[in-house]
Formats: sequence, C-alpha cells, structure tokens
Amino acid sequence: MYDSRGQYLGCCYLYPMGRRTPLTEELLEYEVDVSWWVTPGAYERGYYTTLYAALRHWIEGAFPFAKAYYSNTEIPELPG
Repeated sequence: MYDSRGQYLGCCYLYPMGRRTPLTEELLEYEVDVSWWVTPGAYERGYYTTLYAALRHWIEGAFPFAKAYYSNTEIPELPG
C-alpha cells in the first residue's frame, strides 16, 4: 500500500479461510481472511487505522465476499 505521493506504507493479504487462522465453528461463516501491516513510520503517523478503514471499504466494494474476517491482533475501532 502506498500513499498519494507514492510512499510505501505497508501491505495487505487475502487468505482462504483456514490458511492463516485455524478454522473454528464461528469462523466458518466467513469467506476470506484479511490481514495487513504498516511500516513503523506509517504506524506512528496513524496509517494503521486509516488503512484498515480503506481496506474494509475496498474489500466490501471490489470483491464478491459476503463476509470478511480481519485477523490482525490489533483491530482499530472505526467511527460510526
């Protein structure tokens, strides 16, 4: 992932369910396992949360998944 100036911020991954996170009964309702990371500098500038919001928007709008599971240990709270 890059910002509008082309500065590298981090990366995101789409995994089949069960590849990154062991499947449980609860996780069977999800279709894709989404994770992301940002560089230390991008994290310090608040991009971790910003990219999470953008990633959710992108996944919901660009892919046919009915339900995505975000498997990062730290999941930001988004407004509204």
